[in-house]
Amino acid sequence: MHQFTTQLTLFLENTVAPISNELDFHRDLLQKCYQKWIELGGLRLLVPCEYGGLGFERLEWIDYTSQLAEYSGALLFLQAQHQYAISRLKKLLPDTSIASTLKSIVEKNKGIGVAFAANKKILTIKKHINGFSVSGVLKWVTGWDYLSDILISFDNDGVDYYCFLPFKTTGSSLVLSPLLEPIVFSAANTVMITLKDYFISSNDIITSHLFQPKTPSEHPGIYSFLGASKALLKIAATGKYQHNAYVKSSLKQLLEEWETYRNKVMQSTENPFRLKATGLKFAEKCLSFAKLVCGSQGLLSTHPLTRLNREIWQYSIGGYSEDQLEAYLDFFK
Repeated sequence: MHQFTTQLTLFLENTVAPISNELDFHRDLLQKCYQKWIELGGLRLLVPCEYGGLGFERLEWIDYTSQLAEYSGALLFLQAQHQYAISRLKKLLPDTSIASTLKSIVEKNKGIGVAFAANKKILTIKKHINGFSVSGVLKWVTGWDYLSDILISFDNDGVDYYCFLPFKTTGSSLVLSPLLEPIVFSAANTVMITLKDYFISSNDIITSHLFQPKTPSEHPGIYSFLGASKALLKIAATGKYQHNAYVKSSLKQLLEEWETYRNKVMQSTENPFRLKATGLKFAEKCLSFAKLVCGSQGLLSTHPLTRLNREIWQYSIGGYSEDQLEAYLDFFK
């Protein structure tokens, strides 16, 4: 077992678990947990070893994400911004500029945010001799006051350009909105960013590559459903009616279904949209079961069912698209 994994387990059990319900909404608590996560090496997980990272591979990443989802969706969601940015940069290797950028991120030990969703549709790009001016609204950017910069890409004449934006208001050309107040993970500090002819110098472009059409890929929500479902089954195992014979039988069956879903995720042979839909349906099944087993206890605002109910909703819409919506609806016919 990787040393990071051992330390993470202790951190989640001893520090995060007692306050997991509060982390969604209390920024000071989430900030402390996030800083401890950084100290453990969390920012380096997906960075290849040759650039100073821990070089987590796919199976390690699945177990890691599932474990975080079991204990705290807020911490999972916050750190996911950085991890997604790193994964996007890794896809551009062996580009030497990307290699240097990854080394710099490790050395600075500061998280970076990301704003990619539908940029090609929402950003207006003007090319100049020495750079670009960018206009548009980035509608959901998470991690203000936690993360140092934001990685974005934009397309011009069939070429994708990558650069960092400062995660702060910069004059009138880059303006952050007040903090949004979603019903889940509000402590992760999500904002909208308005760009008005924001100038990006050619010297600030990290790299550029020919545009590649996006292909279906696994969204981390698939792994998050694993962790949330496991947490729900643990709750059911200690619920008010845990000793009921029918409850015991049903719990055993659900644990077997959990193993089946985990195997499907690990093997990665199914269409990712369908696999995520399978995860949502199973998580909702575990949620309903846990609610029934816990009885009136589950109605308390401090009960972990409250947190997991919100978080499953968020996992279902992360990386949303019409293809994913259709896969969901096929499962709920």
